[in-house]
Amino acid sequence: MTEEKKNKLNMIFDTTLFVISMILQGVSWYLEEPDTERIAAIIRIVSYCLFTCAIFLLLLIEFRVAKRRIVKEQERITYARIACSLAGDYEKVYYLNTDDDSYVGYGTSDVGDEELQVLESGDDFYSDAKLKTARIIYNEDKDKVLAVLNKVNLRKSFDNKEVIQLNYRLLEDGEPLYYSLKVTQGHGEDDKYIIIGVKNVDAQTRRSIEESEAARRGMTYEKIMEALASSYEVLYYVNLETNEYTEYSSTEAYRKLDIGNHGNDFFAETQENMKRDIYPDDYQMMADVMDKNNLLEALSRDNFITVTYRLYINGEAEYVNLRAIRPKSDPNHIVVGVINVNETMKREQEYKERLDNMINVANRDALTGVKNKTAYNSMEEEINKLIAKDDAPEFAIVICDVNDLKVVNDTKGHKAGDEYIREACMIICRIYKHSPVFRVGGDEFAVVLKGDDFENRNALMLELRQQIYSNREENRVVVASGMSIYDPEKDKEMANVFERADQDMYNNKHDLKA
Repeated sequence: MTEEKKNKLNMIFDTTLFVISMILQGVSWYLEEPDTERIAAIIRIVSYCLFTCAIFLLLLIEFRVAKRRIVKEQERITYARIACSLAGDYEKVYYLNTDDDSYVGYGTSDVGDEELQVLESGDDFYSDAKLKTARIIYNEDKDKVLAVLNKVNLRKSFDNKEVIQLNYRLLEDGEPLYYSLKVTQGHGEDDKYIIIGVKNVDAQTRRSIEESEAARRGMTYEKIMEALASSYEVLYYVNLETNEYTEYSSTEAYRKLDIGNHGNDFFAETQENMKRDIYPDDYQMMADVMDKNNLLEALSRDNFITVTYRLYINGEAEYVNLRAIRPKSDPNHIVVGVINVNETMKREQEYKERLDNMINVANRDALTGVKNKTAYNSMEEEINKLIAKDDAPEFAIVICDVNDLKVVNDTKGHKAGDEYIREACMIICRIYKHSPVFRVGGDEFAVVLKGDDFENRNALMLELRQQIYSNREENRVVVASGMSIYDPEKDKEMANVFERADQDMYNNKHDLKA
């Protein structure tokens, strides 16, 4: 029998004796002449009753104690399950004793046990935290983790009722993973402990970062598009399958042309509108450029085209620049924009020298839109490296020289000369659709033939020369041409091929003048 039970029985026995003595006292008062046998009988009956009551009371007490014990055990199990469920959101939960800095780390096991398992423990949480931080925390986050897991800082934060939560990166197999740490102080009378929860938030954090970055990019692209669109007089969004289009005009002057903000056939309506709105000297050029087949062919080469012409605006001929692009992400549409460049064209002579210097360092010829001498030199350098390694592919060089450019400049002016060069370039680009075209001089172009154009080089050269002979008869642009093939047996550099093609071009120039 336990000491607790003995104490309870002694208490009941003492109470019984007290009750008996009181009964005897009462009986003695009641009977003037006591009857010993009668009193003894009364005592036995009362004692039996009291003993029975005592036994019942003891059993009742034991039942209630057992019931409270069962309730407490059920509550403990319930609390444990709640704690396990709450801790399930965390990879690890630390119980830190603030009296001696000892700690226990809990977590759920991989086999799915409902109970929290002890994963680690130690006598000095703060020292162990420093060692772990140095070993597994991402270098850029170490200082802020140590600042949070500092004994003095934690106490200050709790005194100030601050919520202690930190996101940081932990190294796992050399790769940083995002984690979140939350620190909570104990409550109630037993507040000599701290709970620290650690959870893996890598997936959520990376998703949030991606969403934020996507939103930022979207805002940036929108601002860029707004800035670019604001510089255009008008933009057209054209469906290549149906030819339907939508027009977006940014200026009142262009809206007065009454071109229409929506239409069913962009190319047919454009051809009709140009008869009315285009400066006569530029009409034929623009009619060719805006022919659907020609436009798509040009876009297939360089993905965009640009051409400058004169347009009647408010009764005055003003220079505008048309730019067309076929988005790679939306190949069933093209975007055509028109920019007013009249003031720019007026200042062209003033800035010509400066622009020429800028063009020399760029890879694109501003006048024609094809690659320039700088780009050619870069390609020549790369091919020479391959030739030195005896690893150069088959290629040929075509040299084209625009005839009578000086005559055009002297008689019609430099603007007419520029148009003359552009037309010559378009002829060359139409023939050599799959090869890079370079403007390597004022009136000289070079084409580097590879792939299909190399295989069909003779047929393409014949086509070019037939076009030029036809142009000569019609008093249009005449271009002399020559071609040479790379010979790995004798060519030590690309310049050797260029020189032979150049000589062949001069022979053709002589024939054209004969």
